[in-house]
Amino acid sequence: MRTLIRGTIWLWFYQFLILFPLIVGAVFAPPASGRGFVLNFAVAAGYVGLAIMAFEFALVSRLHYATGAFGLDALQLFHKQMGYVSTVFLVLHPVLLFVSGYPLQLLNPVSTDIPWAWRWGVLSLYGLIILIALSAGRKLLHLSYDWWQITHRLIAPAVVVAAIVHVFMSGTFIAASPMRVLWIIYLVLLLGLAFRYRVVMPLRSWRRPWEVVRNISERGSSRTLVVRPVGHQGFGFEPGQFAWLNLGKTPFHREQHPISFSSSAEINPGGEVSFTIKALGDWSREVVPAVRPGARIWLDGPYGVFTLDREQGPGYVFIAGGVGVTPFVSMCLTMADRGDVRPVLLFYGRRDFDELTFRELLDDLPNRMNLKVVYVLEQSTEAWKGEIGLINAELLRRYLPRQFHRFQYFVCGPAPMMDDMETVLMTDLGISPDLVHTERFDMV
Repeated sequence: MRTLIRGTIWLWFYQFLILFPLIVGAVFAPPASGRGFVLNFAVAAGYVGLAIMAFEFALVSRLHYATGAFGLDALQLFHKQMGYVSTVFLVLHPVLLFVSGYPLQLLNPVSTDIPWAWRWGVLSLYGLIILIALSAGRKLLHLSYDWWQITHRLIAPAVVVAAIVHVFMSGTFIAASPMRVLWIIYLVLLLGLAFRYRVVMPLRSWRRPWEVVRNISERGSSRTLVVRPVGHQGFGFEPGQFAWLNLGKTPFHREQHPISFSSSAEINPGGEVSFTIKALGDWSREVVPAVRPGARIWLDGPYGVFTLDREQGPGYVFIAGGVGVTPFVSMCLTMADRGDVRPVLLFYGRRDFDELTFRELLDDLPNRMNLKVVYVLEQSTEAWKGEIGLINAELLRRYLPRQFHRFQYFVCGPAPMMDDMETVLMTDLGISPDLVHTERFDMV
């Protein structure tokens, strides 16, 4: 209940910040003699779009009060969606201006006849279009995540700064002192968040380094990094949560990745924790395997609300695809260490038997807790006597207990698999949406 209240407060506060410029503009705007509805609506669209764009960074700046209410993956998805929303408003702004009579040649930023106020606005608009195109078409353009991240970090701030310069140089509404003060406050908040994220947080991590103890090769083209804190007590986490890993020489290194804990949350202060990483890109294929014991790394965490500690129930059903089994391993190890006797059903889908990450550990865990593991293989041999194919409603019904409608359901794996499982659970099996939990890291 406390998380729900916190989330509601944050959502209302976010909406207030987005719409507040309209309120200030309506109250303190000078007389709009000769300004028609279309022109006023164009200005309003510009202010709303700019406010959304300005606070996009706040959604992914890892503010614990917000991430604790929604989960960082949900905030990242919201950030992505609101990016498209802001684009609609910011494109609508010049379109309506042209409808109201402004000449189209104002879209040419290199023309000497265009005032600088317009040039800044047009440059901001073109930068925004490029930003959205690179994000929406990254896979189509074969742009690596690292290069996309670089372009995103360079273009996004430039778009916001150019738009704010445009507003201060050209807007009628901005002539009112309260509106100027408001946008200066917004700019200071944005710069403060950027300073915290780019400077304060890395400095904090630098004072709390971690050391790699072991780098273990796992089934399914995965590796487990076992790390321990150096000179500090580390931090606690809830089973199913994740942290951002930075393997650079300093915590100011730009490349960071969100990785789930694969160890028990029942650790002593200063104890070892583990992260399991599947080889999916250049970082996980090349950098992670090359990490040697004794290497210093940097952690920022914990984050995430995908944890059984926040979703109490008489039993649990875990549905994993690929390396999505990692948070469930953490949950099961934690339950075993706590002596938790509640029933757990783990459905684990992989392509073949040899790819089952943590297979030996999962085979042993039923001796320590009330766990049943159901492996589901897409490909099998004649020796395989277990389930074949994909996890679906028919398969789940064969294993779920009589009181399955009261259990908590956690799903983690590739995005298409999670989409299918949400449909299966809520539509085919009639599970309440409140009992179905997923975690997604589709950044772009």
